[in-house]
Amino acid sequence: MLIHLILLSGTVLSSMYITALDTKELVVIILSQKEGYHAAHADILQRSIKEQASVMEVEVPKIVLTHQLDVKGSWIVIPLFTYLSDNYSNVKWYFFCLENTVVKLNKLLNVFSQFNSSQELWIGHALYDVEPTIIHHFADHKKKFKYPHIATGFAMTSKLLNRIAQEISLEFNASNDFSIDASYELGGFILKSKNSIKLTHVPQLCVVSTSDCATYPRFFHPCDTMISLKNVYFAIKTCAKYHAERIPIIKKTWAKYVLNIGYFSDQADKNLPEAYTVTNTTKGHCAKTYDILKEAANILKSKNLDWLIISDDDTIFSVARLMRLLTCYYPKNQIAIGERYGYRVWDNSFGYEYLTGGAGIALSAPLVYQMIDSDVCKCPSSNTPDDMFLFGICLQRLNVQLTHSSLFHQARPADYATAYLASQEPVSFHKFWMIDPIKVYNQWFSEADSSLPVPRIHTEL
Repeated sequence: MLIHLILLSGTVLSSMYITALDTKELVVIILSQKEGYHAAHADILQRSIKEQASVMEVEVPKIVLTHQLDVKGSWIVIPLFTYLSDNYSNVKWYFFCLENTVVKLNKLLNVFSQFNSSQELWIGHALYDVEPTIIHHFADHKKKFKYPHIATGFAMTSKLLNRIAQEISLEFNASNDFSIDASYELGGFILKSKNSIKLTHVPQLCVVSTSDCATYPRFFHPCDTMISLKNVYFAIKTCAKYHAERIPIIKKTWAKYVLNIGYFSDQADKNLPEAYTVTNTTKGHCAKTYDILKEAANILKSKNLDWLIISDDDTIFSVARLMRLLTCYYPKNQIAIGERYGYRVWDNSFGYEYLTGGAGIALSAPLVYQMIDSDVCKCPSSNTPDDMFLFGICLQRLNVQLTHSSLFHQARPADYATAYLASQEPVSFHKFWMIDPIKVYNQWFSEADSSLPVPRIHTEL
């Protein structure tokens, strides 16, 4: 009986303590995007938090939607620190999440109550690398460190954020030209900061939903029935060197479901009669990709197609998932969708973000036409990096905001933390290096694509 009373007393005290938490001391930062579908989901999350606060009869936490701020590179998080430190006072916790993060406010407050907010702390669902990976610059892993799964959300005390904000300097930024994985780079930055603070793993910030979860990432749901493959054209960038090695793999896996597809190579090949011949480049490939855009623009117009998908000859897709993803975007708008990288994004006068080509890029037809019709997208040289220029600088000059989707992947499955991939249904992977690409396709995509019919006749040209 005494034990039960003690347990009951502890529960009541815990409940009282949680209720006493002042939500005015919490700032929720939703890492949002301007594109309509993504902005709408950020707004849905904001309204959900407000409704939960109302039911709990507590004040609504301060909520920041980053797409409404004038903070360049906010998606890599670090540029937000100075803004947050300067604009919010009397705050104990900052909680960062994505627009598809599900937040259970009462349980999140319970998580915060377990920590001393007067200390320098940051908490999240910890990821770590088993071995060096290209997406993390093949970093030296003699000192492994944990970094947060952003889709589950992570939080830090104001004491830590304010101190980090003071340490941010041009000297640090100048040593980090490329932004590839914001969560990993943030973890490394905080670990290298003055007091070397490690991320604390909190299991209630979940990868997959359970009854104990305070947060978890919501899986993608299509906005409509799958769009027709008749409205999509796939352009595969290849070269003679890989005709026999890579193209048969593509044809045997995802391409067998595609209606409109073309292979764009540097040389004609009697074994690949359906290929287009485009400008030959040894590196960068800007002229080659620009030629693909010009040829594809003619095809899109002649067939009245809505979408162009550009990929490498070692990109693996789920065609079915890609078609479901595109239901959430209006193809009459200027849309560019893929995996976002950044180059010197901290530099307000020069830095920019871009879509990395290997993951695959989806372009709406109106955007393709504008890129070709405008002089600002002509390559500075044939060997200029194509994705950085055409799907970065060019889009910036056209005032087109690129759209990031975490379902596109520039690397192989093995290059990502297991828990990261467990919370999504990927659309693409890239690279045939040291893997069996057919096995990867069968493991990740074949079941999803099996719902698609295999066309009797492919439109190869």
